[in-house]
Amino acid sequence: MYRRLPERRPLPPLVDRFGIRSPAQLRRDLGEVLSHLPTGDRFTFDLGSTGLLRPDLSLPAYAGLIPRDGLAPVFNFFDRTGGGRGFRSTVTRSRMRDHRGGRLSYDEHDGTDFVCPPGTPLCAAAPGVVVATRDNWLRGGLTVCVDHGDGVVTQYTHLASVDAAIGQEVGRGEVIATSGHSGLDMTQFFPWVPPHVHFMVWLRGRPVDPYHAPGEDGRPATWAHGNQPRTADGPLADDRRPAAPSVDRREVERAIGRCRDPRIRDELERAPGDAARVAVLEDSLHHDRPAWPAGAETLDPSVLRPAGDPSTVRLTLPLTAEAFRGARAADTPWTRP
Repeated sequence: MYRRLPERRPLPPLVDRFGIRSPAQLRRDLGEVLSHLPTGDRFTFDLGSTGLLRPDLSLPAYAGLIPRDGLAPVFNFFDRTGGGRGFRSTVTRSRMRDHRGGRLSYDEHDGTDFVCPPGTPLCAAAPGVVVATRDNWLRGGLTVCVDHGDGVVTQYTHLASVDAAIGQEVGRGEVIATSGHSGLDMTQFFPWVPPHVHFMVWLRGRPVDPYHAPGEDGRPATWAHGNQPRTADGPLADDRRPAAPSVDRREVERAIGRCRDPRIRDELERAPGDAARVAVLEDSLHHDRPAWPAGAETLDPSVLRPAGDPSTVRLTLPLTAEAFRGARAADTPWTRP
């Protein structure tokens, strides 16, 4: 049923694995969580959230085991009801629906969660350039962004380390990071929530689902193998060198000028180059809503990049072919369509 992960990479000290960088950072972040509890507008959960506690998946993964069949369990799909539209750092499960019409997700979940042991090598889902990292304990811990050109960016979250340099051009299947279990949710529910990589696909600044719902064939920024995604043991036949990341610098500067959070504005201004700045900006507009006037929905992220042809970007799993060959829905009786 299980086998050992073929290559388990070294992990940082335990506290760092959770994404806790200093006592001051922990006090600040916990203070922010506590300030929102009376209003219930962020950092919320409900009775349905107990369905996210999956020791059947978490305990083998924390022990360094992976399925013998080579199929990575999908712990949560993209929420087709609210994912990519809003974000409140919530794990409630009231309105969510995945691409199948099932309930293998939670409200406003904006990515796909592939269960894998901490220390699993993670790889680029398509040819691209590593453009940025973020490290936010309240939103998944350490994250790396890869720009694939034509307005498509992928993100890899809950990392133990980033193993590729900013500005490095990477091929499909090339290792860029090591999985971990960083972030608030992974810390507070350890060890019952499975360790996983939260994999996001962005299309011109908005999170999108790489899976097709019925009738969506041909939508860009999706899996190369339809709804049966595979790992890559090399380039695809039509792979090409990624287009150079392009941004509209005037729109980027205009958006940064509207940021109300000094720490995020400083992060944006320190980002190493235009490609990094726009990747961090897109992420912040979606995930850091209080930092922007009247909610981030007032700013259209699609204007930050010139139009391209995203249909040329086809995705494979962010897991190596040495460990996995595909993915499967880890359904329970109450999540199936």
